[in-house]
Amino acid sequence: MRILVTGAGGFIGSHLVRALLPRASHLVLADASAFAAPTGKDVTVRTGDIADGAFVKTLLEGGVDSVFPLAATLTTDAEADFGKGLRVNVLALVQMLELLRTLGQRPKVVFASSIAAFGGALPETVDDSIAQTPQTSYGTHKAIAELLLNDYSRRGFIDGRALRLPVVLTRPGAPSPSVSDRVAAIVREPLMGRDFACPFDPDTRLPVASVQRVARALLAIHDLPASAFGASRAMNLPALSVTVREMVEAVERHRGGRTVGKITFAPDPKLQAIVEGWPRRFGSALASSHGIAADASMEEVIANFLHG
Repeated sequence: MRILVTGAGGFIGSHLVRALLPRASHLVLADASAFAAPTGKDVTVRTGDIADGAFVKTLLEGGVDSVFPLAATLTTDAEADFGKGLRVNVLALVQMLELLRTLGQRPKVVFASSIAAFGGALPETVDDSIAQTPQTSYGTHKAIAELLLNDYSRRGFIDGRALRLPVVLTRPGAPSPSVSDRVAAIVREPLMGRDFACPFDPDTRLPVASVQRVARALLAIHDLPASAFGASRAMNLPALSVTVREMVEAVERHRGGRTVGKITFAPDPKLQAIVEGWPRRFGSALASSHGIAADASMEEVIANFLHG
């Protein structure tokens, strides 16, 4: 099986690539920046702009059986630079889908959508039936992408499926300005021995998932037959629902065994407003019926971060 992954050097992409290695006959991995590629496998690595049609054509040479388009610009960047967000998150995807349509091979396209596709007045639990009213450009881009996947699949051009992700924990390395990474930093920074000023109210409730759960779930929806989907090719990833306070308490339980940084609170009204527009609990009867499940606890999420 020949598989293309864009955004392959990113947080989710790198974990997905590891999970794909045993099953792919050939992996084509692309990212905007140079990254460490796996060895001992038939792998092609390309660096370039996913919005550049000529570059994307080189990725599709020889055809593909499956595509995981993970390259994206996130909430903060998309809000700061509307044109860039639209180009990377929407126009590049349209270009990719059009190139796949002209190939005529009807590959599987597994898209990483987002909790940000929902917004406005939401019920306590958001499932697949809730209407999408995103309140950020990034969320709007994800909702548009889902509709495109639905239509290209309906027309028989691709076999698309999308997984809406909650807050994914926890990206290693230096902090980034993305909103989701500010949430992830509640776990990462103190466990790496660094003090952290949390910008969120302690009672803020958020749905979270470890990146390992995300990678497994992306493979799971890839393997589902097209008949498993209904009118929409998208589903939520069932998530662990925790408050910021519960995240902090889970981190504090590790203080006895390692050097843990101090957590303080420094409210940021702008960031708080963004996360308050997200669902608090995230579920999917369809995903659950196919064995796609949430992390059992924050302890599991933290263990995956420390050892995964």
